[in-house]
Amino acid sequence: MQSKITIPPNSTKLLHRWRVMEAVSSDGARSRHACGQDPTGKLGSSTSAIQEFDPVAMTVKTRSGKTYALVGEPGNTRLGEAAWQKWCKDNNIFAEVDVTGEYLKTDLKADSTITFKRLGILATG
Repeated sequence: MQSKITIPPNSTKLLHRWRVMEAVSSDGARSRHACGQDPTGKLGSSTSAIQEFDPVAMTVKTRSGKTYALVGEPGNTRLGEAAWQKWCKDNNIFAEVDVTGEYLKTDLKADSTITFKRLGILATG
């Protein structure tokens, strides 16, 4: 019997074929965001700035207070890319870097949560 993901409704959004992108604004401020698509493959999404990352649960908590579960393997989709590009345009992003690989190479204990203060990154945006 396969286990089901048991997430209370409206508490966590699921991102499939996700990526984590670092955005650099024209004033040099850096922030990281997850983008991907919903489970139905009908909607793309880009998050506000990531504040915390839980490598065991594979969740990110954003500046807006929302939690996103990064489901399955990372990937790139037309919908996720469109959502990310719109976010960049709306927020006057000067440069972007795909940092997804940093979220796949974790050797942390089960009770660890990574904050961007701990990583030395100023999360804004």
